[in-house]
Amino acid sequence: MGTDLHLIRAARREFTGPAVLLDDPVLRERAGEYLTDLVRPYGLRVDAAARGQSYGEMAAELIGALVPEDEPVDLLVLAFAVHDALPGRATAAYLSHVCPGTPMSFALCDQGPAAAFTGLRIAGAHAYRRALLLVVEQSVLPYDPGVAVPDRHRAVALLLGDGPADDSARVTSLRQHADVGPDDVAALAAAELRARGAGRADVSVVLGPALAGVRPPPGGPVTVVPPGQPSTGVWWALLDRLADDAASRVVVVDYDAELRYLCLVATSTDRP
Repeated sequence: MGTDLHLIRAARREFTGPAVLLDDPVLRERAGEYLTDLVRPYGLRVDAAARGQSYGEMAAELIGALVPEDEPVDLLVLAFAVHDALPGRATAAYLSHVCPGTPMSFALCDQGPAAAFTGLRIAGAHAYRRALLLVVEQSVLPYDPGVAVPDRHRAVALLLGDGPADDSARVTSLRQHADVGPDDVAALAAAELRARGAGRADVSVVLGPALAGVRPPPGGPVTVVPPGQPSTGVWWALLDRLADDAASRVVVVDYDAELRYLCLVATSTDRP
């Protein structure tokens, strides 16, 4: 699909240490009880000493740095995969309260890395003057989930508008493919990259870690995001590429082998 979204500005941050809210023993106890009830049927135990991060705290910092009071937001989307340290809180509703404009807000989860792409698709499909996409992940769970968790607490925020600005990156294409098997993903990803100009010197490519085997046509720089940040990794790298004046176009592709989603977004700083 095509969009009329323009990246007004962006911010990213890595957080160290646990959530400040967990300094409150009452909140810490309630969160522990909540998680204990959830994991008990699976024979798991909660480690009371393990303290993760709060997406409310992380995202609120980025909102404060990114959204001025005189630029109200109409839509806020929180995209995540790993639950935060206070899973009982309606974090998207809380963030609407702290964001200028008190925007309509909701959370996207259970889509793995595809959640952020879905957030962009929703923002581009409706008449929102300004939309804020927050992609967050935290690295500490108080029980063993049986799968790898992110390496670090990270958050990326993209403030998007429906009209051009002189120095903005325009979202030119957004594609999401469901039920893509591991045997088919390399060919489909390569075809999507070719269709969006990969191989040209002014087109940079960002590949998620599951796509390390994909070989775009020779041309502009290719960044393969290392494992460890499944939700924020490609967006963190996108901001690096957009900061490179030599790259007027950036194509980001990510894949989740378990959920079988292949997602792609293309941006351009060229005037349409």
